[in-house]
Formats: sequence, structure tokens, C-alpha cells
Amino acid sequence: MEKKLCGANTRTGGLCKKAALANGRCRLHGGKSTGPKDPSKLKGNKNALKHGLYETIWEDTLTDEERELLAHVSTDPKAQVESELKLSEIRILRMMRRIKQEEQKKKPNSALIRAIEEGITRIGMNKVSLVRESSRLLEVQGKKSDGSLDQLVEILAQARKEHIRS
Repeated sequence: MEKKLCGANTRTGGLCKKAALANGRCRLHGGKSTGPKDPSKLKGNKNALKHGLYETIWEDTLTDEERELLAHVSTDPKAQVESELKLSEIRILRMMRRIKQEEQKKKPNSALIRAIEEGITRIGMNKVSLVRESSRLLEVQGKKSDGSLDQLVEILAQARKEHIRS
């Protein structure tokens, strides 16, 4: 009995010698789906969403409330930390809604609920590190506020000018 070969062109220029599936190609050369090809379907794909911990948040999928929150995002490091904290809250809110939806089903998936709860715990740990980072940034800003670094820069600039004149 002879096995059917894939026969797809390989990178080396030869033909693939792996066993073919029902469609005539091996699992590496088209035996399985690679997902939707339409870019509009890729962005809004929530079929694979289980708990939301790794959910990509696109601006065009935000609710009005989330857009208003995002409008206040700054590039300042302290503001960025605050923004991450706010996005964490949005993520937790969405995950809590998923738990509620799952619990309202006739047969709730306890494994899914547990996975979502674990994700919420991970986000909570991330929030703790963000709060630490925020307090560290506040300490750094407090040290800068005395102006000593600015004074040192001015002294060096004056010394350079005097050195150039002489």
C-alpha cells in the first residue's frame, strides 16, 4: 500500500515528502486552517476569547466610556502608569462581565470561570507593580524638584563659555 505524499514545493526547491491529509496536503502545507483572510474579521474576532487577559484592545472596539477614559492618556511616564492602571480596571470589568454571563448559562463552564478568575488575579498583581512604579516615579520627581541638576547644568554652561573666551 503506497502512502499519498503532500508534494508541496519546499524552501529548498524540492517536493514535500510528508504524508498528505484528506485534502492532499500535509499539516504544514495547508492541511489545517490558518484563520480568516479578511482583515476586517481579524480585528473583531472574539471567537477565541476565553478570559480576556491577553485580549488586544483596539480603539475602534471601545465603548464610549472607554473612549473617554482613553482620551485622557498622556505620554508622561507617571501618566502612562496611571493609564495602565485604568486599562487594568477596564480589563477586570470586562472579565467580571464574562464571569457573570457564564454564570447565567444553564450549564456554566466552571473551568472557564476559574481561568477568568486566575486572569483577574494576575491583573491584580500587575496593578500592585504599577502602583509601586508610580510611587517610585513620585520619589524621582520629588528629588528633581530642588533644581540642583538645573543649577549644575547652568554652572557647566557658564564655565564652557568662559573657557571659550579665554
